[in-house]
This record gives sequence, structure tokens and C-alpha cells, in this order.
Amino acid sequence: MTAEIESQRLLQSFLSGAKGVIDKREELNRINVFPVADNDTGNNLASLMQSIVDHVEMSTTIETLLNEVAEAALSGARGNSGIIFAQYFHAVADEYSQAEKSAFGFVLSLKKAVSKAYEALLEPKEGTILTVMRTWADALFQEFESKKELSESFLFAQKEAKQAVKETEFQLTLLRKNRLVDSGAQGFYYFISHFTASYCNEFTILEERTTVKFSEPTFHGIIETTSPEFRYCTEFILRQPTITKEELRTRLQSLGDSLIIAGNQKKLKVHIHTNRPKEVMEITTSYGSLGNQKVDDMQLQYTISQNRKYPIAIVTDSVADVPQSYLLEEQVHVLPMNILVNNQSFLDKLTIDAQQLTKQIIEEEQVSTAQPSMNSVDALLSYLEDKYEQVLVITVSAKLSGTNQLITQRIQAGKFPSHRIKVIDSKVNSVAQGLIIQKAVAALKENLPFEAVIETVEQAIQRTFIYVSVADLTPMIRSGRIPNRLGRIAKKLTLFPLVSLDGTGKGKLIGSSFSQSQSVKKMSKKISKWTKTNKIEALAITHVANSEGAYELNEQLGACANYIVESSSAIAISAGAGSIAVAVMKKEDKK
Repeated sequence: MTAEIESQRLLQSFLSGAKGVIDKREELNRINVFPVADNDTGNNLASLMQSIVDHVEMSTTIETLLNEVAEAALSGARGNSGIIFAQYFHAVADEYSQAEKSAFGFVLSLKKAVSKAYEALLEPKEGTILTVMRTWADALFQEFESKKELSESFLFAQKEAKQAVKETEFQLTLLRKNRLVDSGAQGFYYFISHFTASYCNEFTILEERTTVKFSEPTFHGIIETTSPEFRYCTEFILRQPTITKEELRTRLQSLGDSLIIAGNQKKLKVHIHTNRPKEVMEITTSYGSLGNQKVDDMQLQYTISQNRKYPIAIVTDSVADVPQSYLLEEQVHVLPMNILVNNQSFLDKLTIDAQQLTKQIIEEEQVSTAQPSMNSVDALLSYLEDKYEQVLVITVSAKLSGTNQLITQRIQAGKFPSHRIKVIDSKVNSVAQGLIIQKAVAALKENLPFEAVIETVEQAIQRTFIYVSVADLTPMIRSGRIPNRLGRIAKKLTLFPLVSLDGTGKGKLIGSSFSQSQSVKKMSKKISKWTKTNKIEALAITHVANSEGAYELNEQLGACANYIVESSSAIAISAGAGSIAVAVMKKEDKK
């Protein structure tokens, strides 16, 4: 049989295995309890497998095919099991490149790669995907060494792997308590079972053994588990690393647990559970180019799985400035904006914040914002679809960002039913957007139906305003929010603008002063007219590295702010260090 035909056959087997896992996504989510019961193992493995389906093409050699599978897997890998899987594929490709180009060389590579998968973890655990991976590869090698027939060996190894999956229920305490097998291990089994069926169906001999079925696990409804020790599941790619896996592991291991580093010296994928994702990024930035960052809030996912508060999900983007404690308490989902610093991408409020950006802004480094990634939108929508009856998305003003349009497009692409999801343009940003989020949550607390919640939010938008006192015009000129010529004149005259948004959500200049303190006083005077006549329903203040100024403004307003928070990185980039913003939601006119 020619190398080309073998390569084609192997490709079809990989694709069949990938599709088999994708089809079992929901089941794998349901039984996910280890290491954290965040119900996303199916999503994570499906992401990896979809990347293989989308990006691996026909190759003339098996070596090239294995390299393409490894690269696609690393790009799509998410979560513990996904990154272990990707590391295994990478190790198989590396081992095969050094082995004899034969069936024996391929089987030997599958066996030797297992140790590399174990090495990717700081503390590998038995009773997981690793155990089943090792059992399968060992059985495959032993049977092939004895029979010299690849199809029979695949079928034998599949049977051994099936038994190993069943035994995971008794190897970890958490799985034993819930009478469940490990979801990552079962995901691996689904891959190799469909891989084997595809490969062996080329033959008529032993065909009856290629239809081995694996029964779905019993699911008992209530998962017994504990709150995650660390809040954020943090993942990213490090391209062209100038540090070894071992050295990077040493640098990061004190910042959390579940540390996995996969890949090679061209590209590494890092996974860690941590409370300090910004610090993780600060450490790794100097060792290569960062990309494909993903930070999941495991604490939020855990609280939803244990006690979902509302049947309707509220979603916003990170431009909305709301206290983090409130977002967790009320189970609000946030899509992070991308923050670009010298062509490196970070996640707003998760892997970078306004204070960290202040230095770059002052030094006039290349900083800008970008809407959330398509992958992050798709992943969140997929997660919410399984957890909620309806979803309400409230975005930053569509005049300021393409986020609203992007989410709408992804909803259409995913064919989500229109009666279950609604996207609303807040026509504001920052703390004004935050007040609207709080209004939406208040409507949920009243148990209002979906349409009534939408109506409540749309009415609140019409009564919500924001005013920004800018401390430095440079960022606004650089971002194009103030025309170059006008900006140069204003800087020469040392003018400090007062900025707002019009009814469509577009920025407008509403005044200027010769000092920021005068600008803040103008803002305070404007709002005080409403506070004195009791026309304000809610008020919030934000700032960019200027907490003293924010609290002084609150005192001037009679200490009536619902909350005061540090602004998003997106606001820091457009308004600059020292800026202060106040948002007001006026009471409904009962007339």
C-alpha cells in the first residue's frame, strides 16, 4: 500500500475521531467534575477537534499529516484535557519524525509520546485522560509487536481503553462520590473508538468488532463537588519562546495549580488555574510573543452550576464598568475586549488593566482596543445555550465599537433562535453601561418575563447619561476621537474638555476648561441640579488612576454614588490617565 494511500486513510481516521468527540460534546460537559465541575470538558475537546476538522488537509506523507494535526490541536486546545490531548499529538509528531517511517514506527511513536503528555503537567493524576492514553498506547504496542497487524492491534487497544475508562470512576475520590467516569478520559475513548472504526472499516475481516459501542454514563443530576480554589482558568499561546518548558513551569508554578505547558520551542500553550492572570502575563511577556489568550471565570461557572439565580442570562462586554464582586454575585457574563499593546493582545480587566496601561499611554507606545474575538463570543454563546432559557446581551455603544455587530453576526451564524436571545445597543459606555446592567439585573429580581426585561432596559437607556472629564488630550487625539487640528489647538491653549455621548451613542464635546479641576466642577454643577430635585435613580463614578479625584467628586455630589470603580482599559486608552467619568440614570417621568 502506498504512502499516499496510508496518509489518506490516516487522515480520514483522525477526522472520524474528531467528529466522534464533537458529537459527544454535551454528554462530556454533563459528566465533567474533575478537576473543577465547570461543565466545559465537552466544549474544550470539541474546540480542539473542530480545529483539526477545519485546518488539517490531505498530506503526501504521514509525517506532514501528524505535524498538521499537532499544530491544529494546539491552536484549538482548551482546558486541562484539551491541552493534554494537544501535547500528546505534538509528542506523536515529534517522535514519528525521528522514527522509521513504517507502521511499527507509528505505533512506537504513539507509545513513546505518552510520557511527554505526562511531562506537560506539574502534578499528573491517574484516573484521568492520561491513564486511558497510557493504557491504550501500551496495549496497541504490545499487540502489534505480537501480531504485526495494525487493524487487529487498534481493535484490541480500544477494548483495553474502554475498560480503563470504566475504572476511572474508582481512581479519584470526586469521581467515586459522583459515580462518574472522568470526562477527559471518556473524550479520549470516543476519539480512539471512532478513529479505530474508520481505520478498520477498510477491511472486511473482523468487521463485526469495529462496531464496539460505549454506553453513556449514568448521570445522577446533582454533582457533589467543592468551590474551585482558584478563580480563573487561564490559557495562552507563547510564540517563539526564549524559555524552556521546565524554566517556565518553575516561574509560574507558585501562581496557581493545574499548570500544563504543551508544544515545542516554536510555540507553547500554557494552562493554569490562578487568581492572578495579569501576573501570569507579566511574567511571560518577556519570553516571547503572546497570543490566543483565554480566561474563564471558574468561580462564576461553579456558582451557576450549583445555584443558577435567574433563568435569563445577562451578558455585557468589559467596557461596562461595574464592581467585580457585583458581577460574580449576580452571575453577569462579561466578554473581554482585546487590548493591543505594541502588537501584543491582552484581555481587558483579565490579563491587563487600566493601571498597567497608564505607563504605556504616557510613553506613547502603540496601544489600541479591538472587539472580542469570534472564538470567545462563540464559546460563551455555546455555554449559555445549555444553561439558560433566554440570553440578553447589552453592549457598548455601536457608534464606538463593532462589538454589537460582531455578536449579532455570531448569533446568526450559530442559528440561535431569535425568541431566546436579544442584543441591545446601550448607546453608552463605561459606568453608564454599568448602570444599565444593574437595571437589567433588578428586572430579573422582579421575575419579569423576557420581553418585559428588554423593555425595562430600553427605557433605562433613554434616561442614562455619561460625562467624562479628560486629563490629557493626547490619547483622544491619537485615537481619532478629537480631530488632529482641533486637538493641537486645544493642547496649545491648555484646554481640558468635558465629553459626553449623544442620543445615538456617538461622542460629543460639551465644554472645556483651562484645568481639569474646573472641568470636574462643571460636571458636578450639571449633575447637582438633578440631585437637588431628586431626579436621579442611580449614579456611578469611574476613573483612570485617579481615585482621589473620583472620591472628591463623589463628596461634591453629596456622596450619592452607587459605586466607584477603576475604569476599563478601553476607557483608559481613549480618555487617558487621570480622567474621571460620572454616569447618571434619571428617574422615570411618571407623567
